[in-house]
Amino acid sequence: MAGSGASGLPPPSFERLRLLFLTVAAGALFGGYWFLVLLQDGWSERNRACAALTGLGEFLDCTTRTLVLQALAPLAGPVLVAVLVVPAYLAAPAVITRWHDARPLDPWPEAVRETVEQAGLERTPTLMVSTRGLSLWMFTYGRRPRHRIMLSAATGLYTLTDTAKVTATLAHELGHLRNRDVDRTYLAVLAAACLALVTIVPVGLSAALTTDLAPALAVTWRDIVIALLLAGTWAAVVRAREHEADLWGGGLRPRDMLDLLTDGKQERPHLLSLHPPLDRRLEALRDPDLLLRPSAVEALVTGITAGVVVTELGVSLRAVLPVPPLVTYWVAGLLAAVPVSGIVGLAVWRAGVARILTLERVLACGLALGAGLVAGLVLAPRSGVRWSRWIPEAPDFTAVAEPTGIPPVTALWMTATLLVLTTAVTGWFTLASHTWTPRMGTRAWRYATPLAALMLAVVMGTWSLAARLAASERWSAAALARLTITPQTALFLLTLTLLALASLTALPRSSHRPRTARPFLPTRLRSRTAPPPRAPRSRTARPFLTLRPRRPTLSLPAPRLRSRTAPPFPPPRPRTAPLLLALGVALVLSLGLPFLSPASDPLVTTRAALPDSPQAGVICLGLHTVGSAAAGAPDDHAAKARLGEALRGSDDDLLRQAGELFLRGARARSQDLEGLAWTAFVRRCDHLRRYRGAPVPEPVSPFPTEGW
Repeated sequence: MAGSGASGLPPPSFERLRLLFLTVAAGALFGGYWFLVLLQDGWSERNRACAALTGLGEFLDCTTRTLVLQALAPLAGPVLVAVLVVPAYLAAPAVITRWHDARPLDPWPEAVRETVEQAGLERTPTLMVSTRGLSLWMFTYGRRPRHRIMLSAATGLYTLTDTAKVTATLAHELGHLRNRDVDRTYLAVLAAACLALVTIVPVGLSAALTTDLAPALAVTWRDIVIALLLAGTWAAVVRAREHEADLWGGGLRPRDMLDLLTDGKQERPHLLSLHPPLDRRLEALRDPDLLLRPSAVEALVTGITAGVVVTELGVSLRAVLPVPPLVTYWVAGLLAAVPVSGIVGLAVWRAGVARILTLERVLACGLALGAGLVAGLVLAPRSGVRWSRWIPEAPDFTAVAEPTGIPPVTALWMTATLLVLTTAVTGWFTLASHTWTPRMGTRAWRYATPLAALMLAVVMGTWSLAARLAASERWSAAALARLTITPQTALFLLTLTLLALASLTALPRSSHRPRTARPFLPTRLRSRTAPPPRAPRSRTARPFLTLRPRRPTLSLPAPRLRSRTAPPFPPPRPRTAPLLLALGVALVLSLGLPFLSPASDPLVTTRAALPDSPQAGVICLGLHTVGSAAAGAPDDHAAKARLGEALRGSDDDLLRQAGELFLRGARARSQDLEGLAWTAFVRRCDHLRRYRGAPVPEPVSPFPTEGW
């Protein structure tokens, strides 16, 4: 923010807009999965056609195409929202003008003309007068570069009786144009409205019409949570832009803006308030640093929406990308980590640059982000429920076992590890803001984003994959750690950690003077006869608020300056102690539980076998009971050979072919052939249960051993 030591960084409303779009994406994925997969009878006709094939290769190709389509179908939700938002955004200005029966204001009153000219905008907005309204109100609308300001019908009268009120209100609206938040705001409003129309309301109605109570409740409470997140995030975007417009208008018309907020009419209390309280707006006008403090609630909501997106995209990309599962989830994590680093990371970075960041805020944001990711896993429709329990046609391969299937000790270790890692990433943001900014200026944020997004992608992707593995096989913490952190993965994680640590000290020092914290509003205002020189415009580092005080009569208290040699954090306060304790407990659990928990690993220590029966139903029942232990460890070729012998005597032709493939892979010691045979085995059992009417229980997902 201009004057706060955070010049050149995006405003708080911009990061809240990113959060809103991330929430919209999560909600749209939820709606797409519910309508296009779960309620489509499991695509039974297509799957029955696959089950009727006699060749194992044909069966695998057919089922793979079906699974890919089912995995990509939920992406139609975000696409539909985007398709609706674009025409609505293009048509909004004309609709608003016609709704208010507005016409251009001509001529402009002198006070209005003077205020617009003093704003110094690149393009002069069009002033429109509505035929409605007996009180004074204004709002901005339109699209860049043709923005408009709507005035009420009573504006002309107020110009004669209360000129200061008109100019202050107009200065506030000009602040929206100067901050370039008009287009962003209308995109946010339309995206929220479209998500409500195509997902929230239809999903709620669909759940209400569902005869089975269990899936209806599972869908309803998730739909309600998404609606609350959407409404709260949208309100946060609108409230943040109001504060920013107040600050800019306070520089243009300081005394008038102060009087307007002091004597103004408070917005009527509603369930969802779109304007901050007047006392809060006055407080932010006097101390703009209040707007720079990162919010733990914002970090929590960001984690929830990111958890949903990573879980949904991880399953979709797993069916599409021919890469190992861990790499797939890293890609999904990267797609969500880019906006997350621009929300939580940017908030922490901005506060660190302004030297107002406290240790309590850093810990709160890191812990809240981790807790949100855990909640997002539960909220995600794929992982929150095993839908096949209530919807017989629901696919198992594209569904993730619910988190309640994770052993308690493993779940505790995973949660503690995630909290430690997310707090470490927010701590890195803080240290980087203190070390990078003096060397590189505010443009350092652009260079920090890729590395931060990569760290978050690895954290979120690895954790989401571990949650799926733990839920599908009920593994211990030690076994799960051994499976996910292979030597190659450990080397990559170590390299990334060393790179992040080295980046805090190895950056070259630039030649320009370090930027120090400055008061947002100057204590000594300049005279009108000597206007401040306009700074050269820059597209790379432009302060989003440029204050131009008009009258030297207002003295707003400026925030206290901190010394350039001030420590990164002030001394811990009493409220920081619980957060430090929680982080310490999480660190101890994350380090100690893998060694204290039983090291049982079904893929390593168990030599389980399927029942000695030729009946396909009995064999698939054994698969459900034994799980992936029937195949042994990824390099246990003897176990694959025993499994092939058991399947070769089956009365089902496709299972016999899967057994032959197991034997070929064991003789050639080829994990690729063995993984392909395992996939065919599990998919065939899944089809026997869902499309043949055979009394076969749910098979175990082939995912834990695929690709390892």
